Amino acid sequence: MPSADIASVYHKDGTLYAGGKNIIYVSKDKGLTWDSTSAIPQLFLVTSIIIYKNELYAAAPNRGVFKSPDGGTTWENISNGIFPDVADFCEFRGDLYAATLGNSVYKLNPVNRNSWLFFGDGLSGLSANINAIAGNNSALVAGTNSNGLYDYLPANETTWEERFLLGQISPNEGAYDIITAHDTLFYAGRTGRFYISTDNGLSWTLFGNRLISSATTIVNAKQALLSSIRFFDGIGFNTAFFYIKKDSLQNPFVNFSIVRDHFTYKTDILGNKLWDASSKGLFYMPLSDLPGISGNDDSLPVVLPVLFTAFNANCTANKVQLTWKTAQEQNSHHFNIERSEDGIRWTVIATVPAAGNSNFERTYSFTDNDSFTDGLYRIAEKDFDGRVQYTNIIHSSCNVKNTFSIWPNPVQDILFINLVTTARSRATIKLFDNKGALVKIQKIMLLEGSNEFNVDIRSFGQGHYFLLIDWDKGQMKKTAQILKH
Repeated sequence: MPSADIASVYHKDGTLYAGGKNIIYVSKDKGLTWDSTSAIPQLFLVTSIIIYKNELYAAAPNRGVFKSPDGGTTWENISNGIFPDVADFCEFRGDLYAATLGNSVYKLNPVNRNSWLFFGDGLSGLSANINAIAGNNSALVAGTNSNGLYDYLPANETTWEERFLLGQISPNEGAYDIITAHDTLFYAGRTGRFYISTDNGLSWTLFGNRLISSATTIVNAKQALLSSIRFFDGIGFNTAFFYIKKDSLQNPFVNFSIVRDHFTYKTDILGNKLWDASSKGLFYMPLSDLPGISGNDDSLPVVLPVLFTAFNANCTANKVQLTWKTAQEQNSHHFNIERSEDGIRWTVIATVPAAGNSNFERTYSFTDNDSFTDGLYRIAEKDFDGRVQYTNIIHSSCNVKNTFSIWPNPVQDILFINLVTTARSRATIKLFDNKGALVKIQKIMLLEGSNEFNVDIRSFGQGHYFLLIDWDKGQMKKTAQILKH
């Protein structure tokens, strides 16, 4: 094993794989002894590895994908059809998917498994660069590198939905890593924030504290999540390692190690050890050194102290009526209602007592009598230990009667749409040209409250277009005239 440039680490069953320069190192005894594959043509640094249908797949930046049917003895270039810069692999419901930095997502041809099919229906150019992709039993989620934008694909669907973390555009936010643990999804963001989804990627909640980082990994242990971050100390770049217990996701991350002059590409857990693929080679640390954390693959389900199931805002007589629901509460003390004009500076405008402990659905409400012309709202649950958990952010404007808005118009590339609904439903967006011909159709899933999404029209010619969106099984419809520059 070399003492430099191990750029990926991955395990399947009891076998551990580590990607180096033109080669993959293989251990069948959980890292005690190592062998290596034959050299992989063109792959100067193996950054992505996966085992799919008993075959070994490897990728490197801008070098496409190679496959070995015999454990690494022979290699075949299977880059036909795929954008060459592959960032991540994911197996989802029996198929293999690849996220790319340049042309969104591809699916391995299930017939011959030697070529790739473009799998980006529903995605705009904003989803071209995808850093991470992960799936559970119900959905596939891909994380882009900016705008807080992620892509959501329900099981048995073929058209993606573009959605925003916390329901709003965040220009500096993007995905470093996404993992699945007992069907719960965890997302490590470029801003140092961490997100959790317990509803298959439809909505996300912040957890832990913000860690200033220029690169982040996240990996699942049985009782905790472990993360590595890259930081600059004024002299050079270093890597710090943290953990956070799953039963206390409202607490800050705990730092347990700092390695100087070190860059971590990827982490994994196998054999009760944390494995670190880094610029200085492959390292490991026994998880027994950490309090109450083991590396068993049988991860525990994540139980949040409060599970928010709905949050919406309605305007009545120029007053904002906020309503939120919880499906469970543990040790909850009160809810702070927070309001903002810019989504950065927040003010607590009221406090509502919480149930404390409950396993039943509960509904809460608050009326803001002094609402802004355009207001942003969120609910912060605070438990008896002082820990805080937030809802997503929603927008409410009492001066706007319609629940539907678009911008910019005229538009050049991307049309943004905001739609406020009172119930979850599927929506269909149709775009017609000035002759009445259907030129685009896009389907999305709407949640209760404020929904923001976009339509890519950069390939269309200049002129007038007609937009039609319907939801709630066709009972609700909105239309707009669009001018394309």
